[in-house]
Amino acid sequence: MSILDFLVAINGIGQLWATDGQFVGLLSSDRNDLNSINNPNGMYGSQNGVYSIRNSYGIYGGQYGFFSPYNAYCQNPPIILYQEQPVMIVTKNVYAQTNGLTVLDPDLLLGVYAQTTSSVW
Repeated sequence: MSILDFLVAINGIGQLWATDGQFVGLLSSDRNDLNSINNPNGMYGSQNGVYSIRNSYGIYGGQYGFFSPYNAYCQNPPIILYQEQPVMIVTKNVYAQTNGLTVLDPDLLLGVYAQTTSSVW
């Protein structure tokens, strides 16, 4: 199974967690789910959300965020959990310690759930 197929398969059930133990969003294409990384008005998907990786001024987002996947020097990037197990690391840091986990670019992650629609009209 490809990475893209896997991400589509865990739509609505995979979770994104910061390494400080903070939940930073549900991997979901549902723009109405309050926990979705794709909700433009939610705390996990908006550009202003305290726990959003899209928040360029927060510690979980932006190029300087301590736990941000967009920080190219982040030593503690977020992880994707599936069935309570870590399955991927989300980061732009090409030198991140992976402990054998697959590295996923945050833009790819967000793009997959932006393209996959699960909202009911």
